[in-house]
Amino acid sequence: MMPVDQRHAAIPTVLDLFAGAGGFSLGFHWAGYQSAVAVDHSSLAIETLEANFAQHGLKALLRDLSSFGPHELQAWMIERQLQPTFDVIVGGPPCQGWSKVGRGKLRALGNGGASARDSGGGRRVDATRDPRNELYKRFLLFVGTFRPRIALMENVPGMLSHDRRNVAEEIRSALSGLGYETSMALLNAVDYGVPQLRERLFFVGVRADLGRSFRFPPPFTPEKERLSVWDAIGDLPPISNGAREWCLPYSEKRRRSAYGSRMREEADPTTVFDHVCRTQNEQDLEAFRLMRQGGWYRDLPQHLKRYRDDIFEDKYKKLYRDQPSWCVTAHLSKDCYTHIHPTQARTISVREAARLQSFPDCYYFAGNMGEKFGLIGNAVPPLLAEHLARAIRKQVLSPSDQESASVIAAAKPTVAAEARV
Repeated sequence: MMPVDQRHAAIPTVLDLFAGAGGFSLGFHWAGYQSAVAVDHSSLAIETLEANFAQHGLKALLRDLSSFGPHELQAWMIERQLQPTFDVIVGGPPCQGWSKVGRGKLRALGNGGASARDSGGGRRVDATRDPRNELYKRFLLFVGTFRPRIALMENVPGMLSHDRRNVAEEIRSALSGLGYETSMALLNAVDYGVPQLRERLFFVGVRADLGRSFRFPPPFTPEKERLSVWDAIGDLPPISNGAREWCLPYSEKRRRSAYGSRMREEADPTTVFDHVCRTQNEQDLEAFRLMRQGGWYRDLPQHLKRYRDDIFEDKYKKLYRDQPSWCVTAHLSKDCYTHIHPTQARTISVREAARLQSFPDCYYFAGNMGEKFGLIGNAVPPLLAEHLARAIRKQVLSPSDQESASVIAAAKPTVAAEARV
């Protein structure tokens, strides 16, 4: 990243907090922003970010945001002669402890009470006792200090309702107190060209002194035109259970959708990497073969059940070939039983999970197989991030208002802003 000057004034700069694999950074990069700095506590996330963005000027910082604050980041940037300002701050603070959202809250946002089974991923946890769920306050602290024009945060729908507490409204109120006009919406990635049913809550705060507001872009993918699992992965070469060839030739005999073509745009035209999957035992493989598409563990014959089906009724789930995938989650780092390939007796590969999340084939993920799955499942789908970034640029960062963040005076002093977080 070079110091901000007039040559770069038309390119909005982005700080990505809790960056993970870089879904936000990639989406904003596609939309023409400069992903300037990304911060995460995971060395695997930092390796992933450096591998994919170093050539684009991104500085990836290995820091724990529970203790690393905005003033430390300012000092770090000044020491390197970088302008300590950003036009946009994005982030998805960890959220594992929030309970699954209530249907009434979903209906209140106009989503018709759609299922949010994917947002929790396991036993109910008391969010009030999980320190990770206080990290959204650190995000707000960075916003209050740096005073970006835009603050964008993503989280699970469970923030809408936990033990009679609406954390989402608390966040919107906090952003308002920091001087931001804030919009909040529950978005499903499948409505924005991602082949996956993934509901997440998004906040967009626009600094009030800009005199502008933001409206979330309406869904542009009609239900009958939603991308399917096969649109996403159908052109990838067949592999068998336990495949470990990390680089394989593409199969040009397989039909490639427009989505598949986009995923391959910047990749090696002949070779796909990370198309590897877990090794399952023969009993599992027999179960996979017997399961119909869309089938669950509870539907299996008794002799193929190794777990109680009254507790683990959806332990195994086989994807539909011609429908979108259900949510790709970080639990894939433990096992992949929830994402069984629709036509092959195996679980999905790392590259298939990345495709379902809209990461292109050129994108590298650090770590072993399980760690790669974890990075992918935790990420914001970059294609959804791109659509939000373009809407923000059109509505707020218009061509007549492209001055750099370095020349925009903060509306309120930093100390007062921090005191309210």
